[in-house]
Amino acid sequence: MKRIAGMLIALTVLLSAEVRVSSVQVLDLETNALLPLFSADGKYILYGAGDGLYTYERSTQTATRFAESGYEPVMDEKGVIRYRIDNYDKGYRLFDFAVYDIKTKTRSIIEKDLRLASAPKITNHGIYFIEKETIKNNFAKSTQVARPVAFTLDNAVVLYSYGTSKMLMPAGDRPHVWPSVSPTQDKLCVVGGNDLFICDLNGNVLSEIRDARAPQWSPDGKWIAFMRDSDDGYTYTASDIYLVSADGNTQIRLTNSTDIIEMYPQWSPDGTQIICDNPVDGKPVLLTLEIR
Repeated sequence: MKRIAGMLIALTVLLSAEVRVSSVQVLDLETNALLPLFSADGKYILYGAGDGLYTYERSTQTATRFAESGYEPVMDEKGVIRYRIDNYDKGYRLFDFAVYDIKTKTRSIIEKDLRLASAPKITNHGIYFIEKETIKNNFAKSTQVARPVAFTLDNAVVLYSYGTSKMLMPAGDRPHVWPSVSPTQDKLCVVGGNDLFICDLNGNVLSEIRDARAPQWSPDGKWIAFMRDSDDGYTYTASDIYLVSADGNTQIRLTNSTDIIEMYPQWSPDGTQIICDNPVDGKPVLLTLEIR
């Protein structure tokens, strides 16, 4: 049985008229958890570890390994997990895409040995990837949903929407990473170099936030969570979590800790919590928010 450490850690929380942190918890999952995120219904936390991929059921505080290896797990509301498996052959990286059903405890490989020019985009309604200059997807049969998605190719952003695609470079010639379309489907955020760009779906820049990485849209599309980290050339020395409003006009610092490094924020489906990676000891940090 895994336990959540109930003790609040000492953080200086900066308040805002709109958002404040009401509590902070360290989640002790008894293993070094990597890149935690919520399931689509918020009942589970998914994370990686040295020996595979895990689900953590919040109601029972139970962690279960469902794969011996893999990356970027995403669980939909039906308990279906999509994730990526990397293989190497003669120096080339090959991708497999797998599906695991937590109800039936069955796994299947839906795509195998793909050689892709860019990293795939795994969502809770399907997997998108570029193969031989063609954008493809692999939807669950019951969720044939067309939604705009963004991913990177050749240092630019590819925006794929309703069967058509276009290349965008809102940050100019800087490498573009972490692109994503807002839940309201009218904005795009992407990091160019070390700065965050908020733009429309034609790549017109609406706002630029300096020194901001790993952006994540809130479920209602009103906020973007991001990290502001630093390193000494070898390892991370500090990182804190911030919010910026979708119009770029309001910034809020959520954490200001000296003994914890909060990274890679991920929102809960209801928008009331943010879970963060913590490379100091592998124990994720859970921020509970009050949004006014």
